[in-house]
Amino acid sequence: MGAQSCIVAAVFAVLFSTLCVSPAEAGAAATAQKPKFDILEVLAGSKQGSFSTFISLLNQTGLAKEINSRDTITVLAVGDGAIGGLASKNLDRIKDILSTHVILDYYGIDKIQDLSSKKNTTVTTMYQATGVADGMQGYLKIVVLPNQGPQLTDRIRIGSAAKGAPFDIRLLSDTEVAFKKFDYVVLSISGVIFTPGIDGLTPPPTAAPAPAPKKTPVAPAPHHNTTTATPAPSPVDDDADYDTPTPEAAPAPAPVLSSPSESVDAPTADDTPATTTPPPSSSAIHISSTYIFTALIVVLVSSFASAGL
Repeated sequence: MGAQSCIVAAVFAVLFSTLCVSPAEAGAAATAQKPKFDILEVLAGSKQGSFSTFISLLNQTGLAKEINSRDTITVLAVGDGAIGGLASKNLDRIKDILSTHVILDYYGIDKIQDLSSKKNTTVTTMYQATGVADGMQGYLKIVVLPNQGPQLTDRIRIGSAAKGAPFDIRLLSDTEVAFKKFDYVVLSISGVIFTPGIDGLTPPPTAAPAPAPKKTPVAPAPHHNTTTATPAPSPVDDDADYDTPTPEAAPAPAPVLSSPSESVDAPTADDTPATTTPPPSSSAIHISSTYIFTALIVVLVSSFASAGL
């Protein structure tokens, strides 16, 4: 009986604690389960055009529930006139594409007004939270164009941060479609954001930049001898290629003797004039004149003797 009494007492204690929950506590628990907003209702109440197709696709893909579960969100909504053929794709692909239109932060008009044109702003989308994004597919870039006037519709461009994506999406209004400060904001944009690799298509055709001109090597100046097809020899080889020098060729310099033992071959008789005898020295001339004077005296004495003088 003691064990049965303990079990019965425990059951009554649990029932009593449940019945004693205050209405305030019960209301708080219900509020915790209810989202702060319903994105489908917000879009349906828009006064900036019709988003019926966008609403339908958010509902069919289940993306609306995921958006409603977030505390802070920015939805880039596409109107019926700009959504194109998105609805013709399968639901999984549509969900991936629409996930790139949901920024995981609050970007109202006031915040966008404060963005600088000196630096692009990269924001994270719900597609990045799926864990299947490749590279920068889960991010968008907000670009502020300089010198485009005060209107955001002229200055703001939005595009995927993935490589090769165009930045051609504009804001259609300088005011929000709907917002609740720091909870959610809906902005109307000009078309579906293209993210390379998500929908399996190539980016829209854009004007390709002109290729840089290739540098053509400069041909060398032609040699003065243009009568032959073969290239002219270098100046070093002129003497080796020709048997006789050209009229313009400079005469070869005379060899320099580095020592007395070195000599230059003597020219032949055919090439140089006959060698002349060097003039006698002064001493030889003196001796010859003495001999001649003595001979003259002897001749004179002999002449006088024969004459009988």
